Amino acid sequence: MPATSINFVSGSPQNATISTAFGKPLVAKVTDANGNPVSGVTVNFIPQGQGAYCTFAGGVNTAVTDINGLATSATITAGPIEGQFNVQAWVGAPGPGAIGPANFWIMASAKGPYTPGSQAAIQTAWTTAKAQLATIQNDAATLATDLLAIEATITTLANLGAIDVCEFLRTNIRQTRLGWQPFVSAIAGAYIGLLNVFAVQPGTPRDLTNVDNRPITSTSTGQYAQLT
Repeated sequence: MPATSINFVSGSPQNATISTAFGKPLVAKVTDANGNPVSGVTVNFIPQGQGAYCTFAGGVNTAVTDINGLATSATITAGPIEGQFNVQAWVGAPGPGAIGPANFWIMASAKGPYTPGSQAAIQTAWTTAKAQLATIQNDAATLATDLLAIEATITTLANLGAIDVCEFLRTNIRQTRLGWQPFVSAIAGAYIGLLNVFAVQPGTPRDLTNVDNRPITSTSTGQYAQLT
């Protein structure tokens, strides 16, 4: 009986470094209406699209099916462009009356396939990463607890009127823990803008180039708090 279908057998997916040979040929199977293999049929292997592609050894992109209906391509080599691409197998030229396609998806990459032992290396690094992630998560939980604790102390200072001390602490926390957003004091008008927080001693020229070392001033009681 004549051929009625063609199907993918092997050769996909696979990966190779650009401009090097792939490890496996493309194999397609041709069968008749009853699913029986058909021998002596010519199969065309045709790369699709633009960009990444492959070439066939000797420039021969056809193969004839064997007694098992299998058509095995010549050795294929990745082109110089990185990316995934499709190769179609057809009985006859693509178009009306042709049989197909059977599709093969292949990848050409700059790094190529994994080398022996790389899977074990990945597993080792993954195990290490999981332990490191657990440490970071534990550190984050500890930090969250510490931040809540210092906020309680800052609230006490705010209630005592030492608003500038509160803002000094919060600014240093922000600089130590980049990205942390401090609580805004619940006391009305307690949050002082950055330029006003680091008020210098009366009569001293204002200089904000090194605010972390600046003395704390302008408490609500009119007293000065010197931090060293």
